[in-house]
Order: sequence, then C-alpha cells, then structure tokens
Amino acid sequence: MKGAAAALAVAVLGYLVWGRSGGLPGLTALTGQGAGQGGWGMIRPDAASAALPAEPASQALTAEQVRARLFQQGSFKGTEPPGGWCVGAGRLTPCAELRKRFEYYFLGLGEVSVQDLRTLVEDEARRAHGEAQAVAIMAVWDRYWQLRSHAWRSVFVQSDPGTWRPAFEEQRLVRRQILGEDWARAFYADDEVRFKQLMAQVESGQPPAIDPGEPVPQMAPGKDPAAVHAERVARYGQAAADRLARADAEWADWERRLAAARNEWERLKASPQLSELQRKQDMDSHIQAHFQPDEQARVRALLHL
Repeated sequence: MKGAAAALAVAVLGYLVWGRSGGLPGLTALTGQGAGQGGWGMIRPDAASAALPAEPASQALTAEQVRARLFQQGSFKGTEPPGGWCVGAGRLTPCAELRKRFEYYFLGLGEVSVQDLRTLVEDEARRAHGEAQAVAIMAVWDRYWQLRSHAWRSVFVQSDPGTWRPAFEEQRLVRRQILGEDWARAFYADDEVRFKQLMAQVESGQPPAIDPGEPVPQMAPGKDPAAVHAERVARYGQAAADRLARADAEWADWERRLAAARNEWERLKASPQLSELQRKQDMDSHIQAHFQPDEQARVRALLHL
C-alpha cells in the first residue's frame, strides 16, 4: 500500500496540478499543460495568473493592438490557436475544444491583461461565427475565468491521501456550479474519469500502471534531486532521465537570465542620467547579449518593452 500510494501521488498530481506559469523558449504546443514552475502543487485555476507580477494600470487595448502585441511582437508569434469554437449548425455546443482554445489565450497573461485577452477572443469569435455566437462564447469565457480564479478551500497534501478526494470533489462540484453541468462535463469529464480510476486502483492496494500522459517527476525546493532522478530512471530509462536533467538545467538557466534581465531593466529605469532612448538601447544590448534570437521576442514581451 505504501508503494501504491507513492505511485498514485505522482499520478494524482497530473489531475490536481496546473503547470508552469511562464513559458520556456520552445515550450511545446501552447496547450496550457506544461510542467510545474516550482515543482508540484495543488490545482489552482488561478495559479497561472496569481504567479504573474502585478500589471501597471494601463489603457485598454483594442483587439488589433492585442493581436499585434501577442502575434507580431510577443510569444504567440508563429503559432496558431489549438482547439475550436464548438459552433456547429449555427449554435454553440459544449465540447472540450473550446477549453483548449481558451487556455491558449491565457498563456498571453503577463504580456497583456485578462481584459485585453477577452477583447481579442471576443473579436476573433465574432469574425469566425458572428455576433450572436460571439456573445454565447464570451459567456462561457467569463464563467471559465471565474472558475480559474476561484479560491479553493480544500488543501491538497501529496503525502496525505486523505486530502486527495476532498480536493477533487470540491473541484468537481464548483465546476458544475460555475460552468453548468454540460460545460463542466465537456471540459473535465476525461480528467474526472481518470482520477476516479486512479483512486480505485490505489484503494485496491495495487500501484497504478504508469501512464505516458502522467506528469514527469519534477525538481522542487526540499526535494532530493537524486531521488527525483532515480524515479525518472525507473520510469523512463537512463537516457530519458538524462535528457530531463538537461531540460531542468535549461529551465533554471532561463529563469535566472529572465530575472537578471528584469533587474537590469529596473536599474535602467531608475537611472536619471539616461534618456528613454538610451535606456531602451542599453536594455536591447543586454537582451542580445544574454538571449538567443528565438528567445528575445518572449523576453521583450514579458518585460513590456
């Protein structure tokens, strides 16, 4: 049972965890399902936005301005939204594809505000399906954002299986209260079925089989790196574990360089002897010196340059 519980702890986290709030250069797919920024943590639909620095008050952008900031100047450059609008035969029908599309846009938080994202999504929905369907789509968007920013009461503790089911049941109930039964089922049915299967597996005393879709064991403060590496080797083999270690190192390096760039920009903004043009030129030189060409647009977007 102890081994089963340990194995399930990792599997359960695949359904009770949100991913990194930021974007590693080259992060695959833009689906909203990356690895956790600081390791594992309980699912918090507001986690991605809560982890972002507070945005300075600014004038609302038009849809074209948001589109330019994200798709021409920012991190969406060269990408297309996954998922779909779930509109068929002239009406909006609950389906999982709309959640995928919403999550893609939420990756733009930090570059633009959530209200700016709403403006963009509403404009794109209107272009795709007209005014009436855009209104219906944005009603779902508003409820989904309410769910994402909900303050959860249940605390998930990885080492205490007694906390897993209450956390899951709260989420299941709140999803239906906010989204309604049909949309909650469309967005989360697969996740919920899989969670129930995992719980039944561990309660039977047998460890669950490793699912290729399970999140990879991650490094985190307080975790033994050797133990994490050993778990990866046991799951995926030595070569794959070594590749994951390299990916960890690349991510840590990205975070270090981004933090340094943020500090440098704050220093330049606080230097009264520099003109605005000089500050931007110096910052541009810093970015070119410390970031690869395919990283630079993302850095400028995150620093609001």
